[in-house]
Amino acid sequence: MTGKPSIHSSSPMSNRNLLESFARAFEGFSHVIWTQRHVRLQLFIVILVFLLCYTTGKNATEVLFVISAITFVLMAELFNTAIEVVVNMITEVYHPLAKIAKDVAAGGVLIASIYGFLVGCAVFLNKNTINSFMKSTHTNLTDKINDANLVVMIIVGIALLFIIVPLAKVRVGHGSILRGGAVSGHSAVSFLLCAAIAISSNFNPTASIMALVLAILVAQSRVEGKIHSLAEVLWGAAVALVLVALLILVAHPV
Repeated sequence: MTGKPSIHSSSPMSNRNLLESFARAFEGFSHVIWTQRHVRLQLFIVILVFLLCYTTGKNATEVLFVISAITFVLMAELFNTAIEVVVNMITEVYHPLAKIAKDVAAGGVLIASIYGFLVGCAVFLNKNTINSFMKSTHTNLTDKINDANLVVMIIVGIALLFIIVPLAKVRVGHGSILRGGAVSGHSAVSFLLCAAIAISSNFNPTASIMALVLAILVAQSRVEGKIHSLAEVLWGAAVALVLVALLILVAHPV
Protein backbone atom coordinates (compact mmCIF):
# COMPACT_ATOMS: atom_id res chain seq x y z
CA MET A 1 0.00 0.00 0.00
CA THR A 2 1.37 3.35 -1.01
CA GLY A 3 0.74 6.24 1.35
CA LYS A 4 1.61 9.89 1.41
CA PRO A 5 5.19 10.69 2.36
CA SER A 6 5.70 11.77 5.92
CA ILE A 7 6.19 15.50 6.41
CA HIS A 8 9.03 14.61 8.77
CA SER A 9 10.95 12.54 6.21
CA SER A 10 14.37 13.82 5.30
CA SER A 11 14.86 15.53 1.94
CA PRO A 12 17.49 17.66 0.26
CA MET A 13 15.37 20.71 1.18
CA SER A 14 15.36 20.03 4.94
CA ASN A 15 18.05 21.04 7.42
CA ARG A 16 19.45 18.33 9.63
CA ASN A 17 20.85 20.61 12.32
CA LEU A 18 21.31 24.21 13.34
CA LEU A 19 24.72 24.47 11.67
CA GLU A 20 23.29 23.41 8.33
CA SER A 21 20.48 25.96 8.74
CA PHE A 22 23.06 28.73 9.18
CA ALA A 23 25.05 27.42 6.21
CA ARG A 24 22.02 27.48 3.90
CA ALA A 25 21.03 30.91 5.15
CA PHE A 26 24.51 32.16 4.28
CA GLU A 27 24.24 30.53 0.84
CA GLY A 28 20.98 32.39 0.27
CA PHE A 29 22.47 35.73 1.30
CA SER A 30 25.54 35.06 -0.86
CA HIS A 31 23.29 34.28 -3.84
CA VAL A 32 21.52 37.63 -3.46
CA ILE A 33 24.84 39.49 -3.23
CA TRP A 34 26.36 37.96 -6.37
CA THR A 35 23.21 37.96 -8.52
CA GLN A 36 21.61 41.29 -7.59
CA ARG A 37 23.72 44.28 -8.65
CA HIS A 38 21.70 46.78 -6.62
CA VAL A 39 22.30 44.76 -3.44
CA ARG A 40 26.06 45.02 -4.01
CA LEU A 41 25.63 48.77 -4.43
CA GLN A 42 23.64 48.92 -1.20
CA LEU A 43 26.38 47.04 0.68
CA PHE A 44 28.92 49.52 -0.67
CA ILE A 45 26.74 52.36 0.62
CA VAL A 46 26.51 50.59 3.99
CA ILE A 47 30.31 50.70 4.28
CA LEU A 48 30.31 54.42 3.51
CA VAL A 49 27.53 55.03 6.05
CA PHE A 50 29.42 53.24 8.83
CA LEU A 51 32.57 55.20 7.98
CA LEU A 52 30.53 58.40 8.18
CA CYS A 53 29.09 57.33 11.54
CA TYR A 54 32.61 56.70 12.82
CA THR A 55 33.98 59.97 11.43
CA THR A 56 31.20 62.16 12.80
CA GLY A 57 31.10 60.42 16.19
CA LYS A 58 27.48 59.29 16.25
CA ASN A 59 26.11 58.09 19.59
CA ALA A 60 24.74 54.59 20.23
CA THR A 61 21.10 55.57 19.64
CA GLU A 62 21.82 57.15 16.26
CA VAL A 63 23.93 54.17 15.16
CA LEU A 64 21.13 51.83 16.25
CA PHE A 65 18.65 53.71 14.04
CA VAL A 66 21.10 53.45 11.13
CA ILE A 67 21.54 49.70 11.70
CA SER A 68 17.75 49.23 11.86
CA ALA A 69 17.33 51.03 8.52
CA ILE A 70 20.07 48.97 6.88
CA THR A 71 18.59 45.73 8.24
CA PHE A 72 15.11 46.70 7.09
CA VAL A 73 16.26 47.44 3.53
CA LEU A 74 18.36 44.27 3.21
CA MET A 75 15.54 42.08 4.56
CA ALA A 76 13.16 43.61 2.02
CA GLU A 77 15.65 42.90 -0.77
CA LEU A 78 16.00 39.27 0.36
CA PHE A 79 12.23 38.73 0.43
CA ASN A 80 11.89 40.47 -2.93
CA THR A 81 14.50 38.19 -4.53
CA ALA A 82 12.90 35.08 -2.99
CA ILE A 83 9.47 36.03 -4.37
CA GLU A 84 10.93 36.73 -7.83
CA VAL A 85 12.67 33.33 -7.87
CA VAL A 86 9.51 31.48 -6.86
CA VAL A 87 7.40 33.32 -9.44
CA ASN A 88 9.96 32.59 -12.18
CA MET A 89 9.99 28.94 -11.12
CA ILE A 90 6.20 28.67 -11.44
CA THR A 91 5.83 30.46 -14.76
CA GLU A 92 8.22 31.72 -17.41
CA VAL A 93 5.54 33.46 -19.46
CA TYR A 94 3.81 36.73 -18.66
CA HIS A 95 0.92 36.44 -16.24
CA PRO A 96 -0.89 39.36 -14.58
CA LEU A 97 -0.82 37.66 -11.17
CA ALA A 98 2.93 37.07 -11.47
CA LYS A 99 3.36 40.76 -12.28
CA ILE A 100 1.31 41.74 -9.22
CA ALA A 101 3.41 39.48 -6.96
CA LYS A 102 6.65 41.01 -8.21
CA ASP A 103 5.30 44.56 -8.05
CA VAL A 104 4.07 44.12 -4.47
CA ALA A 105 7.46 42.72 -3.42
CA ALA A 106 9.18 45.67 -5.10
CA GLY A 107 6.80 47.98 -3.23
CA GLY A 108 8.06 46.52 0.03
CA VAL A 109 11.62 47.37 -1.00
CA LEU A 110 10.49 50.91 -1.86
CA ILE A 111 8.94 51.42 1.58
CA ALA A 112 12.08 50.10 3.27
CA SER A 113 14.25 52.37 1.14
CA ILE A 114 12.14 55.41 2.03
CA TYR A 115 12.51 54.55 5.70
CA GLY A 116 16.27 54.24 5.27
CA PHE A 117 16.40 57.58 3.47
CA LEU A 118 14.43 59.32 6.24
CA VAL A 119 16.66 57.82 8.92
CA GLY A 120 19.74 58.96 7.01
CA CYS A 121 18.38 62.50 6.72
CA ALA A 122 17.50 62.63 10.42
CA VAL A 123 20.87 61.30 11.55
CA PHE A 124 23.29 62.97 9.13
CA LEU A 125 21.66 66.08 7.69
CA ASN A 126 21.87 68.36 10.68
CA LYS A 127 24.08 71.32 11.47
CA ASN A 128 26.16 69.62 14.18
CA THR A 129 26.96 66.61 12.00
CA ILE A 130 28.01 68.71 9.00
CA ASN A 131 30.24 70.95 11.11
CA SER A 132 31.80 67.93 12.82
CA PHE A 133 32.47 66.22 9.49
CA MET A 134 34.04 69.31 7.89
CA LYS A 135 36.24 69.93 10.92
CA SER A 136 37.33 66.30 11.05
CA THR A 137 38.23 66.06 7.36
CA HIS A 138 39.87 69.46 6.96
CA THR A 139 41.75 69.96 10.24
CA ASN A 140 42.17 66.80 12.28
CA LEU A 141 42.72 64.58 9.23
CA THR A 142 45.43 66.73 7.70
CA ASP A 143 47.23 67.07 11.04
CA LYS A 144 47.37 63.30 11.39
CA ILE A 145 48.48 62.61 7.84
CA ASN A 146 51.26 65.16 8.06
CA ASP A 147 52.81 62.99 10.77
CA ALA A 148 52.45 59.81 8.72
CA ASN A 149 54.64 58.50 5.98
CA LEU A 150 52.36 59.27 3.06
CA VAL A 151 54.64 57.52 0.57
CA VAL A 152 54.30 54.23 2.44
CA MET A 153 50.51 54.60 2.51
CA ILE A 154 50.46 55.19 -1.27
CA ILE A 155 52.62 52.12 -1.90
CA VAL A 156 50.44 49.97 0.36
CA GLY A 157 47.30 51.34 -1.29
CA ILE A 158 48.51 50.59 -4.82
CA ALA A 159 49.64 47.11 -3.74
CA LEU A 160 46.18 46.42 -2.29
CA LEU A 161 44.55 47.67 -5.49
CA PHE A 162 46.66 45.20 -7.48
CA ILE A 163 45.06 42.49 -5.35
CA ILE A 164 41.49 43.80 -5.05
CA VAL A 165 40.92 44.77 -8.70
CA PRO A 166 41.96 41.41 -10.27
CA LEU A 167 39.92 39.51 -7.67
CA ALA A 168 36.87 41.59 -8.56
CA LYS A 169 37.42 40.94 -12.27
CA VAL A 170 37.78 37.20 -11.75
CA ARG A 171 34.75 37.03 -9.47
CA VAL A 172 32.46 38.91 -11.87
CA GLY A 173 33.90 37.11 -14.88
CA HIS A 174 33.98 40.12 -17.17
CA GLY A 175 37.06 41.30 -19.06
CA SER A 176 40.59 40.07 -18.35
CA ILE A 177 43.12 40.69 -15.61
CA LEU A 178 44.95 43.34 -17.64
CA ARG A 179 42.15 44.80 -19.73
CA GLY A 180 38.52 45.67 -19.07
CA GLY A 181 36.61 44.12 -16.22
CA ALA A 182 34.13 45.07 -13.52
CA VAL A 183 36.50 47.56 -11.82
CA SER A 184 38.86 49.90 -13.65
CA GLY A 185 42.36 49.55 -12.23
CA HIS A 186 43.60 52.71 -13.97
CA SER A 187 40.73 54.71 -12.52
CA ALA A 188 41.36 53.27 -9.06
CA VAL A 189 45.06 54.15 -9.08
CA SER A 190 44.45 57.64 -10.47
CA PHE A 191 41.86 58.49 -7.81
CA LEU A 192 44.06 57.03 -5.07
CA LEU A 193 46.88 59.34 -6.18
CA CYS A 194 44.38 62.21 -6.42
CA ALA A 195 43.38 61.69 -2.78
CA ALA A 196 47.04 61.46 -1.75
CA ILE A 197 47.85 64.75 -3.50
CA ALA A 198 44.88 66.48 -1.87
CA ILE A 199 45.90 65.27 1.58
CA SER A 200 49.60 66.09 1.16
CA SER A 201 48.73 69.63 -0.05
CA ASN A 202 46.52 70.17 3.01
CA PHE A 203 43.53 70.26 0.63
CA ASN A 204 44.91 73.20 -1.31
CA PRO A 205 42.13 74.07 -3.79
CA THR A 206 44.42 74.49 -6.81
CA ALA A 207 46.40 71.30 -6.26
CA SER A 208 43.33 69.27 -5.31
CA ILE A 209 41.28 70.40 -8.32
CA MET A 210 44.16 69.77 -10.73
CA ALA A 211 44.65 66.28 -9.30
CA LEU A 212 40.92 65.59 -9.58
CA VAL A 213 40.86 66.80 -13.20
CA LEU A 214 43.76 64.49 -14.09
CA ALA A 215 42.04 61.54 -12.40
CA ILE A 216 38.83 62.27 -14.29
CA LEU A 217 40.76 62.47 -17.58
CA VAL A 218 42.27 59.04 -16.91
CA ALA A 219 38.81 57.62 -16.21
CA GLN A 220 37.38 59.33 -19.30
CA SER A 221 40.10 57.85 -21.51
CA ARG A 222 39.12 54.35 -20.37
CA VAL A 223 35.48 55.01 -21.28
CA GLU A 224 36.26 56.65 -24.64
CA GLY A 225 38.58 53.78 -25.53
CA LYS A 226 35.66 51.38 -24.87
CA ILE A 227 37.86 49.52 -22.40
CA HIS A 228 35.52 50.19 -19.49
CA SER A 229 31.99 51.41 -19.03
CA LEU A 230 31.14 54.49 -16.97
CA ALA A 231 29.98 52.29 -14.10
CA GLU A 232 33.28 50.37 -14.10
CA VAL A 233 35.43 53.51 -13.84
CA LEU A 234 33.14 54.84 -11.11
CA TRP A 235 33.59 51.59 -9.21
CA GLY A 236 37.36 51.99 -9.57
CA ALA A 237 37.21 55.51 -8.13
CA ALA A 238 34.95 54.39 -5.29
CA VAL A 239 37.19 51.45 -4.38
CA ALA A 240 40.23 53.76 -4.27
CA LEU A 241 38.56 56.40 -2.09
CA VAL A 242 37.21 53.81 0.35
CA LEU A 243 40.66 52.22 0.51
CA VAL A 244 42.26 55.59 1.30
CA ALA A 245 39.74 56.16 4.10
CA LEU A 246 40.38 52.69 5.55
CA LEU A 247 44.17 53.16 5.43
CA ILE A 248 43.83 56.47 7.27
CA LEU A 249 41.58 54.93 9.93
CA VAL A 250 43.93 51.97 10.40
CA ALA A 251 47.09 54.08 10.56
CA HIS A 252 45.58 56.87 12.66
CA PRO A 253 42.34 55.89 14.38
CA VAL A 254 40.20 58.72 15.70
